[in-house]
Amino acid sequence: MSMEKGCDVYSELLSKLGLEFSFDGSFELHESSVWGSDNRFSEHFLQIVWNERHLVDDPCCLDGSSLRIVHQGTWNLSSGPDFRDAALVIGGRLVRGDVEIHQRTMDWQRHGHGDDPAYSGVVLHVVWEHDGIADRSPESVLELRSNLHPAWRLLLREVEDACYPYSKRVPPGRCSLRWALTDDAKVKEILAVAGMTRFSSKASRIARLAVESGLDETLYRLFFECLGYKSNREQFLALSCEHGLDELREIGDELGVMSILYGSSGLLLDPSRHEVLPQWRERSSEMWHRWWVSGGGRLGITWNLSGCRPLNSPHRRLAAGVSWLIRVGFRPSAWLRRVVGSCVDGRGVFKALLSELDLDLPPWRECQSFQKALKTPAALLGKKRIVDILANVLLPALYDKTLPGYDPKLAHLVSDAYLRLPPSQENRLLTEAIHRFLTPPSRAVDVIDKTCHQQGLIDIYRNFCQLLHNDCSRCPFGNGE
Repeated sequence: MSMEKGCDVYSELLSKLGLEFSFDGSFELHESSVWGSDNRFSEHFLQIVWNERHLVDDPCCLDGSSLRIVHQGTWNLSSGPDFRDAALVIGGRLVRGDVEIHQRTMDWQRHGHGDDPAYSGVVLHVVWEHDGIADRSPESVLELRSNLHPAWRLLLREVEDACYPYSKRVPPGRCSLRWALTDDAKVKEILAVAGMTRFSSKASRIARLAVESGLDETLYRLFFECLGYKSNREQFLALSCEHGLDELREIGDELGVMSILYGSSGLLLDPSRHEVLPQWRERSSEMWHRWWVSGGGRLGITWNLSGCRPLNSPHRRLAAGVSWLIRVGFRPSAWLRRVVGSCVDGRGVFKALLSELDLDLPPWRECQSFQKALKTPAALLGKKRIVDILANVLLPALYDKTLPGYDPKLAHLVSDAYLRLPPSQENRLLTEAIHRFLTPPSRAVDVIDKTCHQQGLIDIYRNFCQLLHNDCSRCPFGNGE
């Protein structure tokens, strides 16, 4: 290939990334690749600028207050402020909280953050340019355009996600070298110990809740909360708090419990006004009638359905909850002691509970909702969701010595079962912890092969990184103490 043709090929490829290629071997970036539609830098690029700390040595906020960044915060990839748990010295005073990034100051008001409690913890508003202070906006505002270090233009080479990976959004901590020099077996041992610490704290929390509400009611509420995972935890908890076990136990039959819970939650449809699947026509009519004559009202629950996989719909998760209540006879603690007590070791406990939580409530294995069918029938709870429920609710409920009916034999069985659990579902916190401690992050495949390792890593991350706001200079892990 000739030099001219080679350059033409590179020119075409690089132009897709906003690069301009010249024959002398150099290239420069068009700023257009990071500009928004109205000729301002995109918020994503501004987030990168903040994350990389490309500021002058002595940045100042709009009110003249000096700013020093102890930790810029952890990049938040879910809803809410852009960076969580930042540690900043503003005007000589140490403040901790969140950071929100916008193109202009008034975007705070345009995006409705002033009335959103999720943004109440924002201590610094970082903007490209200042265009006026919005109502109920953070007291401290930093304008980037007047505080940028000249080297910021180097970032233009990394504006594409392919060039700015997750590992750079959550950089490794100072302790990552110590972790890297520790062999896999020792890392697993450390994580298992930390995992048991976290397991014990969960058991203590359940014991405290049981004092207030009783162990049965506590198990019921926590089980339902766990069904909601990250999107609908509060919704499922609200539903279980509104309809206690005593009420549901008195109703007793499956259809009656379904009528109350689906009707109250707002998930039940009036079949006279809505088309439902053929397999639901008769049952939904009866459910609607029973809920209507009960005189119950709807709780006004708003379900988060965006991004929710069909298999994880609130309708199916609620079906799993009803099926579980029927299976345990509305007495979960007695059921749990019976199942665990029939086993000889932790492996048997895991297998027995895995089988017990293979729940069914016809025809929900075939349906996503009352109106949508699944392409392929599926269990109401996947294996990883069951593991999550075991690790966070059922197994800890027999471990603490202050729990009602504590039995040391059962405590030993559940702790043995916990240490054997395969990995549960990953979440944002675990991903952040992996990138913070493990270099390279792919090492997680070798050292995190059980739930206790996952929980242990999260426990260390919370008790050191998050508690110290990622200030490695104050952390014993990073200082070799």
